[in-house]
Amino acid sequence: MNILYNFKTAFKAVLVLLIFFTNSLQASFTYEGDDLIGEKALGKIKEMGNELYQKTGVSTVIVAKKHLTQKEFLEAKNRYLKELKDPYVLWLFSKTYMDREKIGINQMFNSESLNDKFDQNSLFSPWGGTFSKIIVIQKSDSDPTAAAFLNGYGDLVDMISSSYGVTLNSSIGNESKTAINYIRIFFYATILFFLLRYIRMRYFKKEEN
Repeated sequence: MNILYNFKTAFKAVLVLLIFFTNSLQASFTYEGDDLIGEKALGKIKEMGNELYQKTGVSTVIVAKKHLTQKEFLEAKNRYLKELKDPYVLWLFSKTYMDREKIGINQMFNSESLNDKFDQNSLFSPWGGTFSKIIVIQKSDSDPTAAAFLNGYGDLVDMISSSYGVTLNSSIGNESKTAINYIRIFFYATILFFLLRYIRMRYFKKEEN
């Protein structure tokens, strides 16, 4: 009897551990990549991803690499799409893609249940998006990739959580979006200023002639 009791107890313990381990495999947030996203930004992204999963059940995966060949891209895409359970979002990014030194790839995939839960255009629009879909990376001392991911992912989880009728305590809110909008306005205002100045100089030059 004691042997049977001990066996049942051990079986229950193993079952609990198995359930726990299985749940941990179905990660709330998964990151695979190089050091494109700094620890601080990645920590905040993980915090938002974990809370999103707890409150909505949506799993999110970010694969961010410095370089992916076409084969590597397709392997990562197919592997995650096979493993992930509905609902999920898979974000694949590479600064350079195939044999192109200055052209990257940026794609997002999601389960059908999330089709109307967020808008990719608002994320990736080159004019108003928090993360531009036009990835033309020039070599420079400053790399905006980490900030772009933090703002883009923050926008993504906000849209998804809002569609579920919940609020994320870890959300970065509208502060980053406002900052981006100010930078964007300043950028276009600067371009407009120099354009008007150029037109004015050309006009007065013609007047003088």
